[in-house]
Amino acid sequence: MEKKVGIWLDSEKAYIISLINGREKLEKIESNVESRVRYEGEKKSSSRIGGQLVNPQKKKTKRKNHQLQNYFQNILKKTKDAGDIYIFGPAEAKTGLNKEYGKHKGLQDKVLRVENSGKLTENQMIAQVREVFAKAS
Repeated sequence: MEKKVGIWLDSEKAYIISLINGREKLEKIESNVESRVRYEGEKKSSSRIGGQLVNPQKKKTKRKNHQLQNYFQNILKKTKDAGDIYIFGPAEAKTGLNKEYGKHKGLQDKVLRVENSGKLTENQMIAQVREVFAKAS
């Protein structure tokens, strides 16, 4: 039987629910993405170094994007052997992950659906993944 995987994620964590031969396995992955970095003494959106005006926001954004990329790569590694993939969760992280799957040959066709979903308990996540794959088969 083919492995079916549901992924609930936001920018902080992901839950990977694998269904294999009617049994489920749940794995949690922390993103390590910094939501808001505050530097000591930070007041303005830019600061002066010598004669230059420096905007630390670009550096923060670049670092956050890099951290998100690592987060998505970690999820991809753990789900590359899946037959079908269902992605759900709040915010934009699910869309970013779907785009990441689209960049990899052999993985882009495995994503069945991407849906909005609020916060769920682990049991609700498992039930939703089971329901989606029951309807799909």
